[in-house]
Amino acid sequence: MDLLDPTSARRPGRPAHALPGAATVRGLLGMAAALVLLAGAGPAGALTTSANFVISGHGWGHGIGMSQWGAYGYAKQGWTYKQILKHYYTGIAFETRPDVDIRVRLRSGLKKVQVSCPSAFTASAGVTTLTIPAGVTATTTWADNAYHVVAGDATQDFSTPPTFTPSNGSLQILTATDLGDTGAYRGVVRVLRSSDALMMVDQVPLESYLRGVIPHEVSPSWPVEALKAQACAARAYALNSRKPGSSWDVYCDVRDQAYVGIGIEDPHTDAAVLATAGVTPTYAGQVISAYYFSCSGGHTENIEYGWPGATPEPYLKGVDDPYDSFASLHDWGPLRRTGAQLKSALGSDSPLRAVVPVKLGTSPRIVKAALIGASGVTFMDGNMLRMKLGLNSTWALFTSMSITPAPGDHVSIAAGGSVLLSGRMYPALPAGTKVRLHWYSAGTWHSHSLPTTLIAQKLGGGYTTTYSAYSDNQLPTETTRYYFQRGTCVSPTTTVTVK
Repeated sequence: MDLLDPTSARRPGRPAHALPGAATVRGLLGMAAALVLLAGAGPAGALTTSANFVISGHGWGHGIGMSQWGAYGYAKQGWTYKQILKHYYTGIAFETRPDVDIRVRLRSGLKKVQVSCPSAFTASAGVTTLTIPAGVTATTTWADNAYHVVAGDATQDFSTPPTFTPSNGSLQILTATDLGDTGAYRGVVRVLRSSDALMMVDQVPLESYLRGVIPHEVSPSWPVEALKAQACAARAYALNSRKPGSSWDVYCDVRDQAYVGIGIEDPHTDAAVLATAGVTPTYAGQVISAYYFSCSGGHTENIEYGWPGATPEPYLKGVDDPYDSFASLHDWGPLRRTGAQLKSALGSDSPLRAVVPVKLGTSPRIVKAALIGASGVTFMDGNMLRMKLGLNSTWALFTSMSITPAPGDHVSIAAGGSVLLSGRMYPALPAGTKVRLHWYSAGTWHSHSLPTTLIAQKLGGGYTTTYSAYSDNQLPTETTRYYFQRGTCVSPTTTVTVK
């Protein structure tokens, strides 16, 4: 199931030593343009800024409800499945619910549906029934306002959707599902019209459905209490997804819960389903929306922060998740991207200089972020940011470091001239932190440290942020390459040509 770490904002103290004030730094940044303009930079004489990004984060998935790897960790610590579920779903109780049918949409948009069975089976609708011998393939199409079923030498037209039922055992689905699966499925298969095409739906008892879900969602080798917790969460999710007025209830893929039929069933997960038969998490007597996901990174999230527009739920609150650390994606990154790459992915008007979280959840995942570019500031919600950048979660930290003039400015100066190099780092470093300027000349790399100063920046919408500014006046005697660096973050490399 996957329906999609900013650290706490640093509170800089007083500088450890005298640094230029904000007005002075703004003046220096303006001087940079003037100095290079005098040197004849670029065809239009305008300077630009170029930035590189390092993105790191925590967790995999939307962060709402139960962390599967966290449940694994709690089971390893000796917790029971009910203790695990009560931790992730605040204030719940447990009730026993009957083994009702779940209708699983296996695939739609089909021109034909093919099923078979090792035993004799039937196709029926109303009072009309076609008996099909064992091993024969039944093919359903739509023509002349009727469902046309061909099975060997036999044919039958149905005016309403036909249902295929095995006389013994299970049906064999020969038309691939949305998960690309074929093979044995429990229950019965119904074929119906949907948007001028055919849809196949598996109607299967809830407890049998779970047998084809749990081993796809988690490994059968996990501790038994973790498997039981997963079975109960999946049971509640399925029950809460039933749609009496519709022709189907759930997708067979990760839009709901991944369901792969008999072929994936395992004795360990079958035992977990049986041991918890009917046990369902409820809140105030109602079956809960038991969302779950892979791993949290250390804290789950409130539903209203995880999904924009979602209604707050008392049982879907962010909680600490200390044993989620077993997951390989508990921490992820660093991912390295250029401002131009982010511009392309996010559809920005200009290359980005920074991505700044302006609203965080409880985890803290990004609820809303400011995209700072040369042409101004726009805002994007955390889930859209995650989707467009292909991130594992919205718990992400964007560190950026820029340089002015940018590589694309193709700056050139006369011998004996100077150039002012400057830049910004987001998020702001602690006051007094230094960055390094590196340059390549005379066949070798050189570097020295530069002080930074904190600058407050208004983002619009009532939001503000701070960044660290730095600058250095250089007098190169030959064509020289330059870049700034702090820790693992480096700016783009710009070249100053000396004529």
